[in-house]
Amino acid sequence: MNMSMRLPRQQRGVTLVELMVTIALNLLLVLAATLLYLNSRSAQKAVDERGAIFESGNLALDLLGREIGNAAFYPAVSVEPANTARAPGSNVLWSHDLAATQSLVNLPQAYQHGLFGCEGQRFDATTGNCAAHNGTSGPAGSDALVVSYFTNDAFSLDRGQRSDCTYADVANSAYNQGRERAAGSVITTSGSRGVAPDAPLLVVNRYQLVKSRIQVDGAAIDTYSLACSGNGTADNNTGYQELIRGVEQFEVRYGVMDDASLRPKQYLTASQVTALGGANIDGVVYQPWRRVVAVRVCLLVRSTSGSGVRSGAHGQASAITDCRGSSYTPPGGAQVRRFEQVFSVKNRQTQSV
Repeated sequence: MNMSMRLPRQQRGVTLVELMVTIALNLLLVLAATLLYLNSRSAQKAVDERGAIFESGNLALDLLGREIGNAAFYPAVSVEPANTARAPGSNVLWSHDLAATQSLVNLPQAYQHGLFGCEGQRFDATTGNCAAHNGTSGPAGSDALVVSYFTNDAFSLDRGQRSDCTYADVANSAYNQGRERAAGSVITTSGSRGVAPDAPLLVVNRYQLVKSRIQVDGAAIDTYSLACSGNGTADNNTGYQELIRGVEQFEVRYGVMDDASLRPKQYLTASQVTALGGANIDGVVYQPWRRVVAVRVCLLVRSTSGSGVRSGAHGQASAITDCRGSSYTPPGGAQVRRFEQVFSVKNRQTQSV
């Protein structure tokens, strides 16, 4: 038989052991790739949530800072309508405190000096006083901040300051009755241009934390939100509109002046400010809340899931120092960051008619 006509050698297959080893190696490679993907995804989620915390915290401080900057504002020269106690004031220097106490009827003390606060309590708009936290507010120990100011001349909600923090027209407030046109014409409707009011309109915005629930990946997370209510809807409106979610603590301290330097000599709680006496500064007696020249705001903001850095000892999220100077361990391994800033109270007009 010719050698060139030989049949090719029969090929030999792999054994069962070799096949199982190959499958095991492939499974290990897939497992390693999966773990790498999951770790990368978890790390990216933590970075995203850290960015969201920064955004929420800075947004909240910016919002509160603008409000505090408006506190006690009153246009330098305005016309005030007559009331039962005095004649109209025209082309004279007024202040927020003077207009609030002499021109507005039945205005609660909380709105008379531009700023007011509640230490460890909520603000009850119905009574105009501080009250214990209830089932919808809180948490225990969180403060409330009340800011009031007068608008500059504005013809509609899309031009000027005549809306409150919920974007409701403050012309609806009972406190502003009599400050519209003497003929009783309608000042404006929402979003449309109307006639200007006869006198500046009072804006009252109230800020505190309220209970909130966030739905994340089908799971419910109980937390708190920075919320507000204003006098555009109703003067005794008890409903709060959520602004920033995930705020676990809200603490406010007030810088109080003692002399003509107008600098804060000490930072006090709202209760301590209320307990202060009047101070005679350059011949002007400043009542307690008029002595506030700076406000320090502290917020504790959390993430929406457990993506925080965990300690090696117990596998729990790392504790941080909270707004009260205590150690705070985030719930459920969430990321938490403290935001703190001091804002100047700019509107300290002392002129009177």
